[in-house]
Amino acid sequence: MCNSAPERQLFISGPSRSGTAMLRSAMNQSPAIALTGETHYFDDLRTKFLGKARQELSQTEVEACCDYFRVQLVRPYGKGGDPNESWMSREALLDETGRVAQDSGFETWTDNMLVAFCRLVARREGAVIWGEKTPRHVFRIDEILTLFPEAKVICMVRDPRAVVASYRDWQYRGGLPVEGDENYMASVSAEEERTRKSYHIVIATMMWRAAVGAARRAQSVHGPDRVRIVKYEDVIAQPRQQMQAICDWVGIAFSDSLLEIPLHNSSSSDYTAKAGVSTAPQNRWKTVLSQAEVAVIERIASQAIRDQGYERVTDGSGLVSLACAYATLPLAVLRAARANKDRYGSSLLIYILRRLRAAMGS
Repeated sequence: MCNSAPERQLFISGPSRSGTAMLRSAMNQSPAIALTGETHYFDDLRTKFLGKARQELSQTEVEACCDYFRVQLVRPYGKGGDPNESWMSREALLDETGRVAQDSGFETWTDNMLVAFCRLVARREGAVIWGEKTPRHVFRIDEILTLFPEAKVICMVRDPRAVVASYRDWQYRGGLPVEGDENYMASVSAEEERTRKSYHIVIATMMWRAAVGAARRAQSVHGPDRVRIVKYEDVIAQPRQQMQAICDWVGIAFSDSLLEIPLHNSSSSDYTAKAGVSTAPQNRWKTVLSQAEVAVIERIASQAIRDQGYERVTDGSGLVSLACAYATLPLAVLRAARANKDRYGSSLLIYILRRLRAAMGS
């Protein structure tokens, strides 16, 4: 670690396609911070081993847990890869996990491993603030802040019409070392197909509404000192002022390097290593969404749109479009479930129920 300052934790979450990758890239420009990519830990590995101590796991399960983390240093979550290509060995991760267990004594053994993984990444970078960014962890903020009482969570929020358009149109546009690796390219193509089959305008809008609601509730419960809601549009409009404010809130020094970030994972622009904070995607939805699509989004998320300070552009009509969208929902949920079966496995029924609850607004 760099200097003797005590370690701290920072997590980034929020609705998907809301600029979480942009913010993580910016924060990682600080020498004090090292945030890993999307671990999906609280929705994935932790749910499988919740409450289990080390002695309750088989050797095969222990190795699988190690490789769950190690492979994420090779490829992003869900894109395959060989954990043995990781710079982090099983032995190093297990040794650090043991030290964490002695220090903290988390009941769930994989919680110790999450800390160990993030600590090793931060130690490699010489950072004192560690954490990760997973958008869907916005629904797990209570768990995160219970586990880490000193942690801070930033929730990125973006106009739902822009979010829906970005999710609908997402395709890989560069930024990953896939050239010459057919297996890697196949996994990226599979992710494009999974995203396409998972999309439905009602689900996408309701998921946005649910995520924004979760962020607001978390801030209300835990306070603005621990949970900060950041609007994507504010960062785009005033990147320096907004990043300075975020740095003050986190407790780190601001520098211009935080604005020297790549443009990646965009739905509309190719990867650019030094794009900075780009305004290009901000109003794209106005040209790619039909009036009917905009009307559906605005009717479903009308209250949340007002609460977040966004302006509606339709007159409140669109009942026919809304009815048609809901009519296609059941088949869309089944299609999404099939597309995600490899990711959710035995919890596929839970996945379907969550989707339906989101679509009903609960």
